[in-house]
Amino acid sequence: MIYENVLETLGDTPVVRLRRLLPRPEDRIFVKLEGSNPSNSIKDRAALHMVEQAESRGRLVPGSTIVESTSGNLGKALALIGAVKGYRIILVVDPKTPRSVLSYATSLGAELDMVTQPDPQGGYQPARLRRVRELAGSIPGAITLNQYENPDNPQAHATHTAPEIAKDFDELGALIATVSTGGHLSGLGMALKECFPELHVRAVDAVGSAAFGHPFSPYKMRGIGLSWTPGNLRSECVDSLHRVADTEALSLCRVLAAEEGILLGESGGAAVFAALTYATAHPGKPVLAIAPDSGANYLYESYDDEWLREQGTPPEVLSLTPEDILRHARCPVHPPMSLPRAVDDAPASVETATKA
Repeated sequence: MIYENVLETLGDTPVVRLRRLLPRPEDRIFVKLEGSNPSNSIKDRAALHMVEQAESRGRLVPGSTIVESTSGNLGKALALIGAVKGYRIILVVDPKTPRSVLSYATSLGAELDMVTQPDPQGGYQPARLRRVRELAGSIPGAITLNQYENPDNPQAHATHTAPEIAKDFDELGALIATVSTGGHLSGLGMALKECFPELHVRAVDAVGSAAFGHPFSPYKMRGIGLSWTPGNLRSECVDSLHRVADTEALSLCRVLAAEEGILLGESGGAAVFAALTYATAHPGKPVLAIAPDSGANYLYESYDDEWLREQGTPPEVLSLTPEDILRHARCPVHPPMSLPRAVDDAPASVETATKA
């Protein structure tokens, strides 16, 4: 098939069924590989949709500048879009951003603005956003897409990603999706519940993230979690929350690569770990985990033993066999919690409630 430009190759990402890393042989766990998009992540979808909507409203014109905060993948997506469409791209990043992401973005002509001082809680996102406002306010004609609050972010997934999933499945018991901006979790959750009325939507967040109101503390994973609740997080379409620890996600990444030949980023590892936990309590139900990006971003970091040691997570503390991963999936560090539907509802363990 011949395309007019690389952006036209976006979407129609493959779904792969797990064959070996399963709680039981009859379990059906699927992974949608968003790393197959042109800049290797799910953020291609949101970035292109937000840019196209800004163009249609006259906010972006030829030669415009886009300034955006990113922990990695949105920056890659915008760098690619800027190269194709001719926009100046300035990415506000921080020391946690993978070096492969930085190299990718600059190779495509994007400019980097590094924030080096975290906020008092140890997070970089608020500092990045302050810097975005400073730059956007000082550069004539510059705009920010604001992926955290822009409703075009979840709409991209409701409009484009959800129909791909609905086309692939006659039945779907659960959608497992990570929280970063809330974009793909909310967009897919809202749209797919219309296609599959009994669908259970489980949000996956990092232990340490404050996206769902927990106290913020630093964590190792990239591409997942925030130090505040983003405006694009629509909790009304989410049924339960699984907070995944760094070691659980990093362990899953390594075992999945060795057992299934699937190389995922850290947030994808968290999603698949949560999918295993869900399948453990719901035998045989079809479960779909969204893997936001490829592990190619992290080969010299979370897949590298020396880097892990430097980060205080030596590989010796990881679970590196399928048996260990499945044992931890049955008894995760933080059991999944149902989300309250009323102010006075107390969260309850989903698996406990299922067995009661």
